[in-house]
Amino acid sequence: MDPTSSYRALISNTFLFSVSTFGSKLLMFLLTPFYTSILTDAEYGVTDLIMQTGNVLIPIVSLGITNAILRFGLEKGADERAVFTTGLAVIALGEVLLAAFYPLLSGVGLMGDYVVLLLLYVFAANLHSLFGSMAQALGKIRLYAVSGIVCTVLLVGFNVLFLAVFRWGIAGYILSNVLADALAAALLLFALRLWRFFDIASVRREVVRNMLRYCLPLIPATVCSWIINISDRYFISYMLGADVSGLYAVANKISTIMLTLSGIFTSAWQLSAMEGRPRPERERFFSNVYSVYEALALVGAAALIAGSRLIMRFLAAPDYFSAWHYAPVLTLGTSLGCLASFFATVYMVEKRSAATFVTTAAGAAVNLAGNALLIPVWGAMGAAVATLGSYVIIFAARATHSRGILRVRINLPRFLTAMAALALECALVENMRVWPSVLCCAVVAVLYAKPLLKAAHSGLAEIFPRANR
Repeated sequence: MDPTSSYRALISNTFLFSVSTFGSKLLMFLLTPFYTSILTDAEYGVTDLIMQTGNVLIPIVSLGITNAILRFGLEKGADERAVFTTGLAVIALGEVLLAAFYPLLSGVGLMGDYVVLLLLYVFAANLHSLFGSMAQALGKIRLYAVSGIVCTVLLVGFNVLFLAVFRWGIAGYILSNVLADALAAALLLFALRLWRFFDIASVRREVVRNMLRYCLPLIPATVCSWIINISDRYFISYMLGADVSGLYAVANKISTIMLTLSGIFTSAWQLSAMEGRPRPERERFFSNVYSVYEALALVGAAALIAGSRLIMRFLAAPDYFSAWHYAPVLTLGTSLGCLASFFATVYMVEKRSAATFVTTAAGAAVNLAGNALLIPVWGAMGAAVATLGSYVIIFAARATHSRGILRVRINLPRFLTAMAALALECALVENMRVWPSVLCCAVVAVLYAKPLLKAAHSGLAEIFPRANR
């Protein structure tokens, strides 16, 4: 395989996912004032409860099968009919089983009146995810990106119609999500003519067993990720009060910038990582991409840490400004989480999803213990340190363990020097030492100048090939 074409595909796919994902995130961010002006505090709370419940149920009901669709669908010589039919059958069966819990769900407090809409939301979201994974497996990345944009536009349109015009409140918000996912799924269904791949006779026990063996460990891994990202807010609310939890949640928004950008790259990287190539070439390809990814993650973290106070002035109301104190440590932890996600791709390629679960579970355990021990001593900063500790554990475990599977080169002296500079920068920002913190940021940028300049030159050569002749 031509190495140049691999890098070109990675750049192209990253751009496509950027257009789809970043545009969607931006639109939804801009809609926040609209939601809060239409829905009362109580309605918004119930809506958030229902949507969060649905987001937890989505991977459980589907058994995470969409991950297996992408992994096995990308394999050379994959039986696309068997893969697609298995995925569809699992989601259908999961939805039937979820419907059987209707009486139980109906008795859950304020959520009881909206259980039917909740079931529809889970089903539509799973179908959209299934068809989207199939589109990626078939190499229809542009169509997949378009479906994401269409879904967001539909969601905005239905929200305006159902909330501002019809005044349907909570039901209108949930129905907007159901219809947006359903119509985006229909777009993929007809554009790809996915019914061609539905064939019960093609399903073999071996395919089903291998797909489930791969995806099932990812369900508890998702739960553990949820623990790392959300549990600290419950600890803070219980120990320190809801007002501190609110500040901490706002502080997380700065690190969310990194998570969003990392998610865009990871979506594109998974496709490139699955391309068949000899082991030495694969190790070289992974190492080259990782060096640039590490550079972007740590230089980006340095910039966000240095500018955390300024960013918070534009990001939140004055009453929330003090949230900046927690942002640097959370951003440092998130940068390590982004690097850890890269090594999760190694597990994906080698079908070692159990390792993803074990390493994430270790991080979740550290997070829970850290929250319990540090919050009483350091307050909300203790929760930020616990989150940082969990990501340190996950990154170290994956970077070490994955070397026995696929050796990805890491410039350890450079990495450790950068981490020391970032830790010092966090301390300086906390003490409001502006210029020394900017100097730390510059040190990290200098450390990674070589891979960044090399990547920039290569990227321009791909985008403007004639200018480099």
